[in-house]
Amino acid sequence: MFKRIGKLCVLATFVIAIVVPAQASGTKHVNVAVFHKTVADYEFEAIVMGRFSDFIAEMEKGSQIIFLNHTSGIKRNDVITLNVDVLSEENSDGFEDNGVNCSFSFTDESTADNTAYAIGGLCTILMSDNGVHEKIKAIIPSADLPDTSQGVDVWVMIYEDEKTGTAFYANVTTD
Repeated sequence: MFKRIGKLCVLATFVIAIVVPAQASGTKHVNVAVFHKTVADYEFEAIVMGRFSDFIAEMEKGSQIIFLNHTSGIKRNDVITLNVDVLSEENSDGFEDNGVNCSFSFTDESTADNTAYAIGGLCTILMSDNGVHEKIKAIIPSADLPDTSQGVDVWVMIYEDEKTGTAFYANVTTD
């Protein structure tokens, strides 16, 4: 009985050693970046081409990054939850809350011949400045995402809130 259990354990170890690397290759990641304008007349581009460093350099011309997220492996119909905000004590009469909190749904409708990824969701943009507080609910419609493993490094804007000067960009990378 113990010999059978031992053989099963050894067999399971070999199966895991073979299956895990096969699953690890081709792991998908969704990258989401959110920026806030620092130059009033800066215009966010709908598409930004180039490597990651080119993307950041372009965005720094008139905005600052609020957050950048690279998900762990993601699968069809997963939900991505991102929460980044700073709670600061105001001048003795409360707190200021600045940041972005989001929940995105990821869809993968890829076929053997074509990749087809999208995300959409709901975000709350929190802005506080000198006692003025804004809490904006942003509904982000499902947006197609580029797959950088297809040979073109590109980020697409999936949403812009002009009132707060906040823009959301995303893409998909594959290991």
